Amino acid sequence: MSYHWRTQPLKEPRKILLGPILAILALAILACGAASPEPAAPAAEPAAPAQAPAQEPAAAPEPTAMPEAMEKPAEEMMAKPETGAMAFADYWNPPTDYYGEPVYGGVLRINYEDPLEHANDWGAATGASSRYRIPTGATLVMEDPYDAGAPLVPDLAQSWDINETLDGVTFQFREGTTWHQGEPFVCEDARFTFETMITGNGITASYMKSRLANVELEQLRCLDDMTLEMKFNGPSATPMLGVSNRRAIIFNKAWFEAGGEEAMFQDASQGIGPFMWAEGQSVGNDEQHFDKNPNYFIPELPYVDELVIFGILDESTQQATQLAHQTDWHWVRNWGQYQAYVDHDQIITVIRATRGNFRLWINPRNAPFDNVNVRQAIIMAIDRNAAIQVLQDGHGAAGGFGYAPGSPWELSMEQRCSVPGWCVSDDMEAVRAEAKAILDEAGFDFEQTYLFTVESDAQVQARATFLQEQLRLLGIKTDFDLVETVAYREQEASGTRGTFKPGNSTVTNDDPNAGVGAFLRCESTSNHWTPNGPCDESIVALLDQAQVELDHEKRLALAHEIELAAMKAYGSFPVYWEQEAAAFWPEVRGYAHFPAPFGSYRKFMHMWIDPARKDDTGNAGQTMGVPGGI
Repeated sequence: MSYHWRTQPLKEPRKILLGPILAILALAILACGAASPEPAAPAAEPAAPAQAPAQEPAAAPEPTAMPEAMEKPAEEMMAKPETGAMAFADYWNPPTDYYGEPVYGGVLRINYEDPLEHANDWGAATGASSRYRIPTGATLVMEDPYDAGAPLVPDLAQSWDINETLDGVTFQFREGTTWHQGEPFVCEDARFTFETMITGNGITASYMKSRLANVELEQLRCLDDMTLEMKFNGPSATPMLGVSNRRAIIFNKAWFEAGGEEAMFQDASQGIGPFMWAEGQSVGNDEQHFDKNPNYFIPELPYVDELVIFGILDESTQQATQLAHQTDWHWVRNWGQYQAYVDHDQIITVIRATRGNFRLWINPRNAPFDNVNVRQAIIMAIDRNAAIQVLQDGHGAAGGFGYAPGSPWELSMEQRCSVPGWCVSDDMEAVRAEAKAILDEAGFDFEQTYLFTVESDAQVQARATFLQEQLRLLGIKTDFDLVETVAYREQEASGTRGTFKPGNSTVTNDDPNAGVGAFLRCESTSNHWTPNGPCDESIVALLDQAQVELDHEKRLALAHEIELAAMKAYGSFPVYWEQEAAAFWPEVRGYAHFPAPFGSYRKFMHMWIDPARKDDTGNAGQTMGVPGGI
């Protein structure tokens, strides 16, 4: 097989679902209370090719789990719903069979590695900015935090109607919704938010701009104070993916007009979501407190009275804090931490494959890397098997440009291996010799030292150091430019970074535009080939075609054409695709290890604390059956 998850053996692993895109196409049924479609049958395991390509490894460990693909064509799941709002109990279904009934009250303490530097999730988005804005904010709709199929459920919008022609959506908001400061929410707040995200006016680098590329700004209008009409530039097979993005957070128009982007960076008191930023704090401290919003528009939520989020940069301190029970839930990003949690008799652990990857960007603005052959040689020479073993303790997989291994949208092994350098080799010495010959033929200057632009984060630095060593084996000398997060994002937006940029990224959907397009569209802040640099207009033209193509098979063919074109450009590639883990104490209930990345689960409103369970034991060993995990 061309992909494999390398990890310690697990007992009877369950298959997982990484195919939310088709379920989202049926979201209007959920939104309006109609019966949900029957789940599609799981896809069969991919067949092995008759003969493995020469570069493919001779053998690979067995996978711990592979995703199930939803086979039903997209057009079969586009039923037009009847108008009507859903009752909370109709769409909110916590996994009580596993956790017991919800309990109200208590404090939930979250352990993250990101320093909580700023709160601008709109114009300088980072993991840290999301820590401030997702718990305090709201999007038009959100993902069901308990369903791996990622159906959308109400958030600010209580219901919505998708046009019969699939070229627009009308949202109906909840009456009586107020901002944290007490002002009433009106449709103009949402309309102005989308205008700002689409145009980028007044913000550094709009995260959502490319993700809303199909929205017609001139036809974005409020029909009244509680109704927003959104039109697209053509029919869309995925009409709701942009507005459900975790960073499509609605902000207060008057607040932004008064404070501008400085308020986005420094003032987290603005919000409308389940938690309110506690008074007396300042942005930048790595311990942030949020109180339950007593006027939240979903009165049944949140469950806890207080949410505390920590940003702990040092990985040893992260783990020591969790093991000392000074925090309750830890997002595990360093696999050296994992085994201590697995062995702990009280702490629950959960693991699954994700859409996240560790990606290397090669700047084509800088000679000699404007030569595609030079970029190809570098990608060929990086040992991805070694990266998975060294950096992930085996918890990862090699794959293509934009779709996670096991995705129903990923290229076949034969297609991937048709592009030199994209198959994983078991003879890296021979591959490096071939890569060096390509560099010699291109007249590469091995005497020069080339620059890595590296975010000042321990995990990113460790991963960059591995890549630096891989390039040294090829004879390429490099140096690091360590940049703090805010300046790092500014360099990305202006195109002034160095030659190599390593970093963590997430492909949010199995879809050309909602997923891969963020890395390829010219105006996207996630495309680090642009701005102010080369942009492949032929790929953009293919993305535009895929945006309005409703036939599933034709969209899939376009997705593969886009994928292959991006691979042949050799400007960016995922060194490996990740698994992800979380560890939490037994009194933490309600958590589902949700594979969809947009972030409804990161609001933490669906988690509760049950003091009666705090002394539970018997959790040593990889926990099986945790909702959303394996």
